[in-house]
Amino acid sequence: MKKKSVFVLILTISMLLIFSFAFAGSEKKGSSEQPKAEKAASQPAQVKEIKLYHDNPEWQDFWEAMGEASAKDIGVKAVPTAFETQVYKSRVKVDLTTSRAPSVFKWWFGYRAYELFKAGLLADLSDVWAEVGKNYPPGIKEALSIDGVPYALPFNVGYWVWFYSKAVYEKYNMQLPKTWDEFMQQLAFFKSKGIYGIGNTIGKSRWTSFIVFQEILYRIDADFYVRLMNGKAHYTDPEVVQAMKIWKDMLDKGYFAPMDATYVEDLPRMLKEGKLAFAPFGDWYGGILQQQGLVPEKDYSVFIPPPITPKGKDSIILEISPLCAGRNSPDLEAAKEWYKWYAGKHAAQILWDKLKFVNNVHITPDQIKKGDPTLAYEMDLIKNYPNKMIRFWEATPVEIVEYAVDTFNTMLVHPDQYMDLIKGIEQKAKEVWPKYNVNY
Repeated sequence: MKKKSVFVLILTISMLLIFSFAFAGSEKKGSSEQPKAEKAASQPAQVKEIKLYHDNPEWQDFWEAMGEASAKDIGVKAVPTAFETQVYKSRVKVDLTTSRAPSVFKWWFGYRAYELFKAGLLADLSDVWAEVGKNYPPGIKEALSIDGVPYALPFNVGYWVWFYSKAVYEKYNMQLPKTWDEFMQQLAFFKSKGIYGIGNTIGKSRWTSFIVFQEILYRIDADFYVRLMNGKAHYTDPEVVQAMKIWKDMLDKGYFAPMDATYVEDLPRMLKEGKLAFAPFGDWYGGILQQQGLVPEKDYSVFIPPPITPKGKDSIILEISPLCAGRNSPDLEAAKEWYKWYAGKHAAQILWDKLKFVNNVHITPDQIKKGDPTLAYEMDLIKNYPNKMIRFWEATPVEIVEYAVDTFNTMLVHPDQYMDLIKGIEQKAKEVWPKYNVNY
């Protein structure tokens, strides 16, 4: 594979999914049929166990439920092991090179998957897609392919929105801001009332530090964001400096929740109690909120903040979370049978019931409206945002992301150092981009 191929991948994922994220209720011919693997005997005589790795301890119960269900349905039980994200990234890369390779593992597409592809560690799932492709909208297979070969099935495809506390807005009889200036004014008002404005903290999760940088930058200039992600712009350019100044101002004014607050336990409680106004995350966060006892459209809803300049309008961030298979797994064939089951109705229903994720055509619009009215509202809302862009975590080389995430964590506690911090990221980008044949 030529090095430039990865850039084609990054640039086309969003274009494909613009037309394809009408998952639920698709009236595609044959979409209600079950994969052959799901038609197996209801009580298999012998259960084959396979490894499943993931980096979401808060979802361990879900994966265990999936394993029990697949064991009963097809005689293949995916046994999940959870890791903290930073440990996970290293552990997966090591195990994939050995016979300990996980049969199924949750990962990230874009540059992070390309890294594994180059090392020959991903299993070709073409035969799985040939059987279950009808269960997914057009564009999903292509978005999870490199050089035309699919290496994953989707775990979740979602958009990045801002969850907000209904308690806060109802208490003060407020409307959501329609301009960036109104947004800043509301954050100042919340601060005056002892309410934290934004739930973006260090907590237990190093990775979340990029979120506010991403959310500010593309609202300044969406095209610049794409160019920066692809090595066609620089971290010392005026747009980045402007984003860092805005972020610094927000930090200096105390608009953020305490930096030790966790996004799984603390932020949901604060949203429910009216102590926190906003939490910017992918829409998968709705499942976490519900696991913590919050009720959609009663305790929380979502909104998309207004652009900072006209160049940031009509844009939104997209995230695709794939499930891949280890090429060196001794249980690869059993894993493929599990994948066929995973693409069917039973697995889709468990995914919906437990996490409120919709990743194929088996969950209907009526189910979504009834089970998660906030998600239904969001799916209607995003129609007004035709410019879908890939999340920072996947959209640019891993080496730059990892350095930037550490840098942004420093920003959260030392915002006065913002110029030195972006100069450091710029230097890292200069070192990395030539490895991808980009003249930076």
